[in-house]
Amino acid sequence: MKKTASITLRLDSDLLRAVKVRAIMNDRSANGEISAILRNALESEKASEPASNPDASDSE
Repeated sequence: MKKTASITLRLDSDLLRAVKVRAIMNDRSANGEISAILRNALESEKASEPASNPDASDSE
């Protein structure tokens, strides 16, 4: 099981409503939907980086 961490996230009401609608459509909680959105964005960003980019490290 992966370790998890908690954060407080402030979203404007329109954005939260959109996340909740999307979460319902994907049969997830709002938290699960936000996690999926972030994971997909990071994977997409990583996939679009050039393979020889020396700054593309996972040291964060």
